Amino acid sequence: MKGSGVVWSAFLVPILLLNSGCGDPSPPVAETPAEPSPKTPPRPPAAPRPLELAEIEPIALDPGAEASVGLKLERNGNEGVIDVIVEGAAEGIAVAADPIAADKSEGQLLLTAAASLGEEALDAPLQVIAKIGDLKAERTLRVSVPKVNLPSVQPVAEVVLQPGTAARVGLKLDRRGFTGPLNLVAEDVPAKVTCKVAPVGDTADETELEIAVDAGAPDGEHKILAAATLFGRQVAAEVPLKIESRPYRVESFRVVTIAPGESQRVEMPIERRSYKGAIDLAATGLPAGVQIKRARVADDQATAVLEIAADAGAAQRVASSQVVSKAGNLSGADPIVIRISEGDDMYLPPGVTGNPEIAPLLRRGSIGGRLTAESKQALLDFYGGTPESEAAVMRGLKWLAAHQQPDGSWSLKDYPRGIEGCDCKIPFEENLDDNDPAGTAFGILPFLGAGVTHNRAPASPPELATYKEVVEKGLVFLAKNQTRSTDKKDGRFHENMYAHALGTIAFCEAFGLSGDKRLQINAQLAIKYLLAAQHDQGGGWRYRSGQEGDMSVTGWVFLAIRSAQLAGLMVDRAPLVRAERFVNSCAAGPEAAKMSRYAYLPGQEPRLSLSAAGLLTRQYLGWRKDEPDLVVGASYLMENLPPEKGGSLGAIYYYYYATQVLHHMEGPNFDLWNHRIREHLIRTQEKSGHKAGSWSPQGTDQGHRGGRLYATSMALMTLQVYYRHLPMYRPVRRTGA
Repeated sequence: MKGSGVVWSAFLVPILLLNSGCGDPSPPVAETPAEPSPKTPPRPPAAPRPLELAEIEPIALDPGAEASVGLKLERNGNEGVIDVIVEGAAEGIAVAADPIAADKSEGQLLLTAAASLGEEALDAPLQVIAKIGDLKAERTLRVSVPKVNLPSVQPVAEVVLQPGTAARVGLKLDRRGFTGPLNLVAEDVPAKVTCKVAPVGDTADETELEIAVDAGAPDGEHKILAAATLFGRQVAAEVPLKIESRPYRVESFRVVTIAPGESQRVEMPIERRSYKGAIDLAATGLPAGVQIKRARVADDQATAVLEIAADAGAAQRVASSQVVSKAGNLSGADPIVIRISEGDDMYLPPGVTGNPEIAPLLRRGSIGGRLTAESKQALLDFYGGTPESEAAVMRGLKWLAAHQQPDGSWSLKDYPRGIEGCDCKIPFEENLDDNDPAGTAFGILPFLGAGVTHNRAPASPPELATYKEVVEKGLVFLAKNQTRSTDKKDGRFHENMYAHALGTIAFCEAFGLSGDKRLQINAQLAIKYLLAAQHDQGGGWRYRSGQEGDMSVTGWVFLAIRSAQLAGLMVDRAPLVRAERFVNSCAAGPEAAKMSRYAYLPGQEPRLSLSAAGLLTRQYLGWRKDEPDLVVGASYLMENLPPEKGGSLGAIYYYYYATQVLHHMEGPNFDLWNHRIREHLIRTQEKSGHKAGSWSPQGTDQGHRGGRLYATSMALMTLQVYYRHLPMYRPVRRTGA
């Protein structure tokens, strides 16, 4: 080939020249060919030195934990990035490894043990491989996860708490070899309950759960967890919580009548609910001169015995006391009414019978007891009024005075009219009756009930004297709205008979209390119109003059007639005879006691409120205190006591009439009823803002028509029952001062 030829021509040139005789003339000298030198074979490349991975120490991981493991390598001249590969990791062991940079010889593995490990001990090798190209180094890494011995919280007995109370509950731990802190938190905590768990130190084996129950929490059963998470597992104790207003009850609600110098042992049942342990008993709020010894009720005992004693000089009176009980962190207060009495059915306190200021008005059912501070206080003590009930009356009178219009009226429909800042009217009152004479009568009557007229007031509290002008302006408004004519309308305050009856009561009481002859004309004319408005045949009264009667309007008419009689006005007997026939026609009681209950109209079913109105009418018509149907009717009222708790005024129309019926009857029934109605009215009165002193009409009978003014007036007159009228069955004996 061409390339080979070139090589060979270069080699032959010297030989050709020699053979041709050219060149050097000297004879050739024979040359000894040089011994060829032995050729050194090429050195094979040096074999790479191996990559070396240092031994890796075993590692132990807790469940849910992670740890770093260092890797050390000898490169031995091997350059490049080292890849780290892990093989054979046990289930639940996760390994993360980043490549080792070309200029580094150390790396790390990040190992994580799943929280689910630890049910059994784990000892599992895995292979760690360091690799550069085809070179690699391996080491075994032993990874262990110990079996987890979780601590436990010992079971907790049921915790019983009353609303408004708190308790600390001990929690005991069984550590089972576990050391370290335990951060328990409360879970599944119900509304209106707060819980807090104290931290648990490394070796502590107990802590406390603090439980606080809001005062408004409802009764109920709950399960609270005191829980912590360890190694992905929950460590928890279930704490049963029972919220119970009354885990037990001392059935003390009764009247204990005790004579001065007497002692009694009174047994009362213990109603055991969730609490079965011992109970300590004492008494508070006792009338002066009465003592009740402390007592202890043993575990599971179902009866308590109280020893009650009255001093020989104890004054005759009544008081709502309380049997106070303690049982661990539980407590209770159950009412007991204590009456000190010498058994004299004709007794009245000297502050009444010996008071010359009220002597002219003293008679059965008298309105005179309200006239002086002394007589009012004597009757409050004797019949069960309290400083708290009188404070409620004063708050109510303040509210009424603040809502009188400049012309002296009160408005049922628009009582906030022109009153700055008044937000008392609520959506419930959208459709109230538009009747200012009725509203004005409702405004005046509680002031008259407190003994305030246009020309006099009890000496205390001093605020009462400031209300004389309020009463005068109200009476002037009514007088201006009383019709003066020569026809049957003469004396009418309003065509609505409810309104006229209320106005009549106001003028009769104002005349009787004040003695002002100027008011006598208005009162007598009002009675004249009232009697003329009676239905001729049926004998009752209804919304308009001459209509056939209903029991509701007729009940108010009888209140007016009775007020006239007590004020000394003349009332014809004939209309009362006809009225009694109408009341008879509304009787709707059971066959054995037909006249113990009453209906709205003849032939209808009885109503609770009208039964009370009918019974009061019967008392005014002359029924004796021991009349069988009256006794049965009073028992029926006692089956429908005012509520023990709750925030709504409720059936104030019924309460107003029933309170008067039972007050006239006196005795244990009234004392028990009085405790309930008094506390109910105090509890449900508005306590703040512009509404303070009033009662909400929402939820009341007739509140949708009369509104807040009606509800407030009716509640106040009910709270004044102690001194508005003397009981009609108790004879009055005047005594010296």
